Amino acid sequence: MFKLFQSIFAGASGNEAGHPAELVNRAVDRALDATDPRIRAVSGFRKKLEPAVVRAIDHVKALALGMPAPVEASHATYGDDARLAAFFASPDRMSEVFGADRALIEYLANPAGTGTEPILALLLVERTEKKVLGMAVQGDHVQRDVAQVQVSFDRHRLVDPSENEDGLRRAIGRRAYDQLLAMALARIAEVGGERESLEASQSVLRAKLRALKSARWDFTEGGEEPPDPDALEAKLAEIEGQLAATGTGSMAIPRHLEILVETLSKPGDALRVEPLTILMDRMGIRQASPGATTVELQLRELRNAAGATAVALPIAIPRGEIPKRDLLAEVERALI
Repeated sequence: MFKLFQSIFAGASGNEAGHPAELVNRAVDRALDATDPRIRAVSGFRKKLEPAVVRAIDHVKALALGMPAPVEASHATYGDDARLAAFFASPDRMSEVFGADRALIEYLANPAGTGTEPILALLLVERTEKKVLGMAVQGDHVQRDVAQVQVSFDRHRLVDPSENEDGLRRAIGRRAYDQLLAMALARIAEVGGERESLEASQSVLRAKLRALKSARWDFTEGGEEPPDPDALEAKLAEIEGQLAATGTGSMAIPRHLEILVETLSKPGDALRVEPLTILMDRMGIRQASPGATTVELQLRELRNAAGATAVALPIAIPRGEIPKRDLLAEVERALI
């Protein structure tokens, strides 16, 4: 059965040359379990799939290892790092975001998070740019109603809280691989096939895609309230049973294998990281050239084939930066 948050990279060295057979086998199995397990009925599926899986592993490991070292996210470092200052309005707001982040809350409540100091995680923020009219200084004159571009960063969330950098990079690699599988599943869920089994099969595949997206298993935003992991595992098991009941004789299934191979063979088309340089002032207005009031942001932005983007920054959060939860106040707010 598909284990949603199980890492194929557990126990694998991030700097290892080549890939152990066990890792490749786990990656192949995860690719099938995450998309259409009926592909196993296709003759020679493993021989066709393995080279593509190896390319995908190379891609996601390079992506994870290419992330910068985690930067400390604290009141003490807020003013020294232009990225933190751009992402959060103030150090207090930064702590507030950390204290309300569901992934971090769940990690701290788990035995795995006990005593971790600092807590490492990947911070994802959404970059938006909009045209505005503002003021600009030209020589000794102030011009009004000047067309400008304002940059903002919002929808902050943390993924993969970890106790050390190696663990964080492995988790990022797993999430990147799962993002590739999500892109493949999205294509598979829309492909045509035989009339007698198409409707039932595709309906189940779409249900599977919705369930996985709700869990925020990749880099996308997901639902507002992620489901309980055990409940989701049970839901996925139910979906797999429904999918198996549609049979393995459909001519669409070999096409599903082709789509999976196509997606994993060209992983950079489905998911990539692009360097992004932004020159702006403290108000978030893009600038054409450096100046006394401008800052230069060197960022990395994740992009997938569906057009979703997210600026990614590994961070290290000291425990003292995470506000303690007031459970009574939370209950009172929920009752209002």
